Amino acid sequence: MNNAKRAHIFFLSVFVFLIFVSCASNPKKNFYVSYSSDRGILHEVEKTRTVLDENPVEALVRARALLDNTQGYDFIETLYTDASTRVLTRFNSSVSAGNWSEALLLFRSLSALDMPPSDWTGQAIIENRLQAWKNEGNKTLANLYELPESTPKDEAPSSSIVAQMIKGTVTVWVDKGLRIENGVGYANRVIGSGFFIDNRGYLITNYHVIASEVDPKYEGYSRLYIKNPDNTDFRIPARVIGWDPVLDLALLKVEITPPVVFQLGTSEDLKIGNRIYAIGSPAGLEQTLTSGIVSAQKRRLLSLGDILQIDAPINHGNSGGPIIDEEGRVQAVVFAGIEPYEGLNFAIPVEFLRIILPALYQGGPVSHPWFGVLGKTVSLPGSPNSVGVSVVYRVPGTPVEIAGIPTGAVITAVNGIPVKSLEELQGIIIREHPGTIIKVTGIPEITDSLEYQTRDWFVMLDKRPPVPGELIFDRDIESRALLPLFGMNIAQVGATKKYTIRSIVQGSTADEAGFSEQDVIEIKNVDINRKEGFIAVQLYTKKRKSGYLESFIGLMASLDSPSYF
Repeated sequence: MNNAKRAHIFFLSVFVFLIFVSCASNPKKNFYVSYSSDRGILHEVEKTRTVLDENPVEALVRARALLDNTQGYDFIETLYTDASTRVLTRFNSSVSAGNWSEALLLFRSLSALDMPPSDWTGQAIIENRLQAWKNEGNKTLANLYELPESTPKDEAPSSSIVAQMIKGTVTVWVDKGLRIENGVGYANRVIGSGFFIDNRGYLITNYHVIASEVDPKYEGYSRLYIKNPDNTDFRIPARVIGWDPVLDLALLKVEITPPVVFQLGTSEDLKIGNRIYAIGSPAGLEQTLTSGIVSAQKRRLLSLGDILQIDAPINHGNSGGPIIDEEGRVQAVVFAGIEPYEGLNFAIPVEFLRIILPALYQGGPVSHPWFGVLGKTVSLPGSPNSVGVSVVYRVPGTPVEIAGIPTGAVITAVNGIPVKSLEELQGIIIREHPGTIIKVTGIPEITDSLEYQTRDWFVMLDKRPPVPGELIFDRDIESRALLPLFGMNIAQVGATKKYTIRSIVQGSTADEAGFSEQDVIEIKNVDINRKEGFIAVQLYTKKRKSGYLESFIGLMASLDSPSYF
């Protein structure tokens, strides 16, 4: 590197430092990542150095992104080598300490970058973690990967199995004190169901049943108990160990030895029409068994993953109860029903419980990984078949932007596993852990050509925010936020709040409202209701489909969406 370039970089470094100082007290921090200028590159170099000691995995993925998206900076290669050495050192420390979960995360991250530790395999680390769980007395986690055949044969469980399984279910009872209406106090309680999965007194229920116990926004009285079927008059105090608001599952602990522990089966082989059985406490009536069939699959009622639609009778009090097969093995967890519609009920597949169970045992809220993207399934021009997932919008400062994956890119594989739809991509990501580096393969840009070049990016998964829409508004301007929230990509006209619509995402709120390309809009008001989780916007518009007549229109959308990953 010549002296002139060194001097150039030095002055830019000073400039970047001054930017950092000025932004320290500025709440409107710039989250954008850029590799298109010396200033942006040096900003990322400085950021990488600041996290090198505290989080070497983040430093490693940032250094790799710099390596892949820049040329002519010799010190970036050195930075990448330093970061990889730090991660390997931490991996060896985790192995020595017997911290097998962290060791597995570090091993998978190094393997994604084609630098796995030479003395270990992923399977060996998993086996050591299972043995550690076994040594702790946690048979449930020690047998987590044993998947017994659980395909229903449309035969009712025997009376002996039903009698046994009922002993392993409980009524979950949350006392919330009194509810005052018109000056009169009424008992305020939440009733749900639960089932034991561990002979040490651990049981599963729905998060929404016990939310008042752990939700920091709840300020009222709340006490949690269970009622055992053998003695329904006696309430046993319980406590919440881990909880997942996104998948609506929670792990509870009581200080008793359960008479029966449920075995986790698998719902992967369930088909529409297969018979299922639900055990719970509808309306507080303990020891109730109902039956039905799988009515539909892949219902997108949760922010992550598909759930089952069932027609087994479900009522208040069933939430959190097990859905079992003919051998009494759990295939799903009762989730919810839609009251005005008889037989329209839903259950969470047991596979999701298997995925998050180690995190539930660790305690506290469960964190899910994400890229920071709103995406959709796409096909290539001239082909009806889906080929991958398009990056429709990138949240500023999130893993996808750090990796340098551009808007409009199409993701076709993750860690070498092909993905052809958004659901397939989310199914892979949800099995990973925040903080893990993964290799993403895709097409940087879709053109009219029938030949496409693919490339690899490396992404360190971040923690998915509870409400992605809030993060978007905290980091981006409102005109850009209309794309992920309403499906409306707009361009400003002059210096006013008038815009023209560049494109509309098919199936979005804007599409259903009749907007189309080249329509003119003016943003009059934006109201974000963080408590209820929605956003409302008022627009003055001239829509082509309405003959360009002037009108006011209001749009409303959720701050969360199943299209984020």
